[in-house]
Order: sequence, then C-alpha cells, then structure tokens
Amino acid sequence: MTNLCRAGIPLLALTSAFADPLPLLPPDRAAGYKLAWSDEFDGAALNKAEWNIRTGVRFASANMPGNVSVADGLLRLAVRKENAGGAEYTSGGVISKREFKYGYYESRYRVPRGTGWHTSFWMMKNSPGSEGSRQEIDVCEQDSKELTSYGMNLHTHAPSHVGQAGRRVKTPNLADDFHVWGCEFSPREIRNYFDGKLVGMTHVTHFQHDVMSIWLTTVGWAKLPWNPKEKIDDSALPAFADFDYVRFFEKPALADEKAPVPRTVVVFGDSLTEAGALKDKAWLRVVETESKGALRMVNEGKGGRPSASVPEFETMMTRHPRMDALVIALGTNDSRDITDQCVPKAVGNVRKMVERARATYGRPLPVLLVGPPNVNKSALVATKPIANEREAKLRELGEGFSKLAAEIGCEYVSLFGAVPEASMVKDGVHPDAAGHAAMARVISPKLFGGRK
Repeated sequence: MTNLCRAGIPLLALTSAFADPLPLLPPDRAAGYKLAWSDEFDGAALNKAEWNIRTGVRFASANMPGNVSVADGLLRLAVRKENAGGAEYTSGGVISKREFKYGYYESRYRVPRGTGWHTSFWMMKNSPGSEGSRQEIDVCEQDSKELTSYGMNLHTHAPSHVGQAGRRVKTPNLADDFHVWGCEFSPREIRNYFDGKLVGMTHVTHFQHDVMSIWLTTVGWAKLPWNPKEKIDDSALPAFADFDYVRFFEKPALADEKAPVPRTVVVFGDSLTEAGALKDKAWLRVVETESKGALRMVNEGKGGRPSASVPEFETMMTRHPRMDALVIALGTNDSRDITDQCVPKAVGNVRKMVERARATYGRPLPVLLVGPPNVNKSALVATKPIANEREAKLRELGEGFSKLAAEIGCEYVSLFGAVPEASMVKDGVHPDAAGHAAMARVISPKLFGGRK
C-alpha cells in the first residue's frame, strides 16, 4: 500500500477507518483485486517523492513545472499561451517514479476545453534500459479537436518502433465532466475500460513485457510532422486537465495467468454463417455446443455478403471490444464473378480484413480462413456450363485463401467437397441441417480440437 498523503495524513493510516476503493470493473473482473498504490491528490502540492515532473518541448508546447499543481483534491495540468523553450505554448505532465507491471490501472479526469490539446493517461518505462520491448500502453489519447472520442493504442519501442494495435472510442463530451479510464494488463492481454465498460481488448503474448511508469500528460497538438494544419484555440486559454485520482490494483493470480483456449470467436461470413431459420442446427451453434463451454461463437453472418465488404467488417469490429479468435468464411457470393479478377480481388479484400483485425486486437489474434463449399450444380441453375464455371471459381477461391493463410500466418480449412450435395437441393447453395453438421465436422478441429 502506498503512503501517499490525503490532506497530510498517510493513506496507510486511513485504511482502518475507510475501506480501500474498488476498481471500476464488472464484478467478475474486479474479484480479487486489492489497491496497491494510489494518489488521490488530496494534499496541497504534488508529492515529489512519488512523481517526476515532465520537462522539455513536445510538438507545440514546452512542459513547465509551473503548470503542475495540486489543490482542492485535483492534480491540475495547465495549458497556456506563453513563450517558453522556443515554443509558443506551455503544458504540464507528471511521471510516476514507481514502476508497475501486471494489474489494473485506473484514473478519473476531465480534459481541457478548446481545440489543440492532447491529454493522455498512459504507461511506459521512463528510466534507461529495458527488460523487454519498452511497451507503451496508451489508455487514453484525447485530441481536443474532437471532444467526443479518444484513442487507445499499444506500441513497442525495442528493437524498433512498431504500432501494435489501436482503436477509437466514442464518448460524451470529455471536457464537460469527469470520466474513468481503466486498463487491465496481464501476460495474455490488455483490456481497456471506459466508465466501467469494456471498450477494447488486445492480445499481447508476442513480445516480452516491461515494467512501466504511469504518465499523466498534456501536449500542444500542433506543429505535428504528419499534420502541420492542426491549430490551437488561443481564445480557450488558459485551460486545465483535471485529474481526480490515479490508482493501481493487483491480484496475485494475474501474473500467473496462462493463455487459455480462445473463448470469444467472432465469425464474419455470408448467409452460410447467418444460417437463417436453422438456429441451433447452424454450424456455429453445433461447434459451440460440442466445445462444452470452451467457445462462445458470435454470428456476424449476412446474406449476400461478398469479400468486398471491408467497410462492413470495420463496422463489425466496433461492436466487439473483445475477440479471442476470428473466423472469416466468405467466397460463395464472390464466385458469381467468373472473370480472372475474382480471386485476386477476394484474396486482397480478405487480406485487408485480417490486417485491420490484427491492427485492432493485436498481431497474435488467431484467425481462421474458411474456404467456400461446393455447390449442387443440378439444383443451382439449368445451364450446366454456368454452374460448372461457378464451381470451378469456388475451388480457385479456396486455393487463393489457402495460399493467403500460409503467407500471413492464419489457419485455413476448406469446405469444398465437404458438404453433401443432397443437403443443398433447395437452391444449390444453402445446406440444410445435415450440410451444416458436415461443415461443423470440418471446422471444429481447427477451433478447439473437436470431432473430425
């Protein structure tokens, strides 16, 4: 427990009179967490035994010690129009002297009004040297040109800078009131929360992890190398980023957490995934049932969907802050295009989907590509050459997806020839319950080692 002060009284001495605060998490995630360190900013000045003050010029502002104050239960980071260090604006920031690793990080604050300020709650190692990849976990990066959203990001900085994952979150106006940001960091994943609601999950098993300091900072968001047009609204200055508290919680089991079998599996597909009225007999539900609780299959199928539905895929991701595995099952509708461009276009679109998913959920996200099934040519159309050409295209699509999977490190399974033609007598394309059962037999071993 920290010995930071509340109104001059050691926090440790208060624990007998007041219960420690609890993390703002769903009950199943909060269980077992204990407050390990906090600053409630209840003193008359910043506790310099616990914090370093950020200095130096960053983009359009100079970080100045005079812009950091503690009063009325708040850490205030001022942003001003004034010359310092060769910059035309000043800002403020603090960096914890203590370093942390696995646990739950939480802060409650509001951002400055007015365009042109970047307010952040983030973690990264501050001292020289590194035991891992110098990860940077950005719990909140808020650019005040848009006060109703913020970004959360993950970077590694060793041996070189790599942006591992990122996502934007829509919010109320963040300058109007205080809100709570949280981040749960474990050996397996990062979970991000806003006002107690899960808003993002990133896989982090592919790099070694550092200890980190906590950073609470403001930066003048202009003179950016990648966007020199950003401006600061002088009429709104001076302004303040006000932090009510920052806390770190631990639970003993977290550091020993092992990577489990994927739990939430999102399936992005066409009508063969949507499955219409089949309900519990659809292949997703069969796989889910046979997993005996190991998997939760999320149906994101839609009739008529081709692989060109990349915008729909991106919208779909906003509905799922958490994803343990992704299945992309497309191609049947692409096969209507029997030109030479069909397969290259479809492969390129699926590649984009995988890239976007890994940029959002982290590169270790398990991805399974499912090649399209065969058709019942007799039931499909009366003109056999068209049916033959479409079936040939389905085979080519499967081969293209197979090569793509090998190239980008995905799993692949082919449904071509696996679905009995007798199960597709209605229209030549959509299998009945027996056909879905056949699909499940092929797909389930790739997801949890189910029956073949």
